[in-house]
Amino acid sequence: MPRKTRSAPPLAGVLVLDTGAANIHISCSEGHKDDVCTMPNAIARTRQGVRRQILVGDCIETECQDYGELQLRLPMDRGMVVDWAAQKSVWDRALARTLGCGSDTFGALHGRSVIMTEPYFALPEQQKAFDMLMFEWYEAELIWRTIPAQLVPWSLTPPRPEVVLVVDIGHSYTHAVPIVKNKVIWDAVRRLDIGGKVLTSLLKVMFSYRQWDMMDETYLTDKMKMASCFVAACARDNDRRRKPMRGTSPSNWSFEQLVELFHDGDDDLDADALIQHYVLPDYATPEDVADPNTKYGYVQAGPRLPVTTTTTTTTPVLPEDQLDSFVADLHPPTKEQRGNITVQSDHQVLCLGQERYQLFETFFAPDRIGTWGSSWSTYRSMTTGLNQAPLPELIASSIQLVQETDLRNMLWSHIVLVGGSARVPGLRRRLQHELRMLAPDDVSVGVHVFEDPIEAPARGALALWKESTTSSEARSFLAAHTVSRDAWLQAGGSQASPGERGGTALCDARFGGWNAPRPSEVDDD
Repeated sequence: MPRKTRSAPPLAGVLVLDTGAANIHISCSEGHKDDVCTMPNAIARTRQGVRRQILVGDCIETECQDYGELQLRLPMDRGMVVDWAAQKSVWDRALARTLGCGSDTFGALHGRSVIMTEPYFALPEQQKAFDMLMFEWYEAELIWRTIPAQLVPWSLTPPRPEVVLVVDIGHSYTHAVPIVKNKVIWDAVRRLDIGGKVLTSLLKVMFSYRQWDMMDETYLTDKMKMASCFVAACARDNDRRRKPMRGTSPSNWSFEQLVELFHDGDDDLDADALIQHYVLPDYATPEDVADPNTKYGYVQAGPRLPVTTTTTTTTPVLPEDQLDSFVADLHPPTKEQRGNITVQSDHQVLCLGQERYQLFETFFAPDRIGTWGSSWSTYRSMTTGLNQAPLPELIASSIQLVQETDLRNMLWSHIVLVGGSARVPGLRRRLQHELRMLAPDDVSVGVHVFEDPIEAPARGALALWKESTTSSEARSFLAAHTVSRDAWLQAGGSQASPGERGGTALCDARFGGWNAPRPSEVDDD
């Protein structure tokens, strides 16, 4: 039973809560404070030993002393909340850090407006649970529950386009979502069952079969994935008069060329130019734990990210003018020079070569999941993987399902990548190349990515709230999409019979989700 309702004071600002399967992004807009805090959406337990720890949310990044064999309790699986107790614990930790409240978070959002995200195509019962927690436990005054893609256009620099195709490359899935005049075209939304979680699992298998057993090192492998992998410029080079690889920029090498380089070699270039020597951390060494540059391991030799770029959850996108040096080191050290590089005897070293370009190729060939071979012919013949269309075809299919021709043409020009895997170097260029071949000849293709695409929905929500103070359009949009606590309670709240929506029925009508009633079904008031 909810506690007695308190009278609501004037609204104290907006709290943005973007809940993803891998990370939570939270921000509180008060005055000029609009920083977005990103933390893992997980509860972690370290392995048995002297330093056994139970860590929640951001404590995993800041207080953990041993990431080896880290056990993760994930509130979300396959895009849906499956452990509400764990999810509430992570939310409580996020609110405590952002608002400075204590461990008892009852009424923590009293008098506040909340813009929160839900999974794409969230189950109706999950939507009811979201509303109940926000209104009855946290006592939010107003909420808008939406999907991340609907917030992304507001984070674009004005003047914003009215038509945007958001490609959300998330942890569990990848969604292509057309947005027209701030409304989601639900009939055209498409999903690919590949996300960051699948790729991390594939990388663990690659490591375990080829080098070290990494099957229990999910957290570390995910960090290595973002520090090492890239996307080839294209699938194959059809120009048989192509230049030698050394005479071409590494960022322009095709996937076929990279496969042949490791399989057959090249007269002018050695595969060592692409190989990274990744030193795994030793958590028995205090220095490795204390140093943020070594606690997840580090690249000892070979091409690497710039020093200013870290492997935390807020890694920015690598500038494309630095892509060549990240793909390959055209002047790698000789064997004698590599022999002079010392590594402490208790540290293990992984050599990342083919894994660097193979992994994210899965987005462009889902049927090759689990069929990694050593030659180009092997890739062509072994096709017993995921029976779904590649990412470029998914995007094209979503655009084609929009009825109006003018809108389709504008969508081709305004494709925005968000999500954790949108940060992988080379992805934007590859998609631009692939989509150009699928788009009509007389239509321009534009693929864009934010400097930090993982925080784009949260920053879009903040931008919308700020704009609502000066723009009547934004103010009207928010007023039409928010539901107050009093209105939710009057509509039935959570006191509804099984199968009925109660107060969430009002939220369905206002929020415009996938299961929202048609305009004719909504009361005029």
